[in-house]
Formats: sequence, C-alpha cells, structure tokens
Amino acid sequence: MSNTEIRVLVAEDHDQVRARIQRIVDAMPGITVVGNAANGLTAVSAAKRLEPDVILMDISMPILNGIDASRQIVDLGLPSRIIALTSLEDDATFHEALRAGVAGFLLKTSSRGEIMHAIQQVHAGESMLSPSLITRVLAHYEPPHRPSKVITDLPDKDRELLRLIARGLSNTELAEHLGLSPATVKSYVSRLLGKLGARDRAQLVILAYENGLRE
Repeated sequence: MSNTEIRVLVAEDHDQVRARIQRIVDAMPGITVVGNAANGLTAVSAAKRLEPDVILMDISMPILNGIDASRQIVDLGLPSRIIALTSLEDDATFHEALRAGVAGFLLKTSSRGEIMHAIQQVHAGESMLSPSLITRVLAHYEPPHRPSKVITDLPDKDRELLRLIARGLSNTELAEHLGLSPATVKSYVSRLLGKLGARDRAQLVILAYENGLRE
C-alpha cells in the first residue's frame, strides 16, 4: 500500500451493500479500504483504532445511527472526513447530518465515478454539498436580527468569501470568480476556517446561513 493512498472505512449495516461499496472502493486507484463496520458503535471504535482519511457512513444503522456516530467521531477530534451514505433524500436528515459534522452526502446507488469523486473531494478538504442541496437543507433558516460578532468583525473580503462558499462554489469556481489562483483560494479558505473555528467547508456553510449570509 502506498503512503499516498487514501484510507477509507466503510460503515454500512447491510452486508450486500457494504460488500458492494468495498469492492468498488478497493478497485479505485490510490484508494484502499482499511476497515468496515456494521453499526455506528463499531464504526466509532474502528475510526479511533484506524484513523482513516475518509469514512463512508450509512446514516441509518442499528445500535448507534450514523449521525450520532459521526458526531462522536468529530467530537473526539479524529482527522477522518465523513461522507454520509443514504438511500433517502430527506432535508431534515441532511440538516442533522451536517450539524453532526459530515462533509458531504452520497446516495447508496451512486456510481463508481461519483463515489471516487466524493472521496477525493473530501480528502482534499472540499465538501460534497451541491448548491441545490444547500438550498434545500438550509432554506428554513431565518436570517438573524444581527449577525454574530465573529462575522461582523470579518474583513469584507472574508465575508464575501464566506458568502460564495455558502453558495456551494468549489475552490476552482472561487478562483475563477475572484480572479485568483486555486492555490491562493485554498490558502484563503484555510485561513477563514481558522478564524471562525470551523472544521470544514460544511461548517462554514452553516455559519454563513445562521448569520444571514445567503446572497
């Protein structure tokens, strides 16, 4: 196994689905499955033991569901990025999973290419949050009477960057929109994460919407 390979943990309670996903992921260049789990409790244990780069986490699992398992993994401060696996398109579930700290979503019926793209994206620090999903999940937020101080204290260029991230723009799209290099954008996003104490871009999206930075 190459040191540069992306290490993946698959957490899924249905044996056939888990086996299918493992076969697909293991056949991907530069990606390897280092473990699996059939419920949320064993997923948390495996995440602590293996510290995978990416976890494919079924939302609906016995003993401990995938959302609560994701929350525990994030609270433990583990470096793993989590992609929620779901067979449903339920806005409330998406929102709860986002709040738990997942970096994106995949339908269990996703193609090989979609799964590989998602793993590579979240491993690179991106989030698998399409603009349409962002609109659906966060549309219920009512803008606050006034943004929090941490937002109002941001320089204008940082607030603009946060607003664009909340619209679902990738680093490449941000670079094109702002007339900057992708490397510079990546640096700006990392700095913004640090300023706001956010773990990833998904948390930036939530912060933006909670503070009325929709458009």
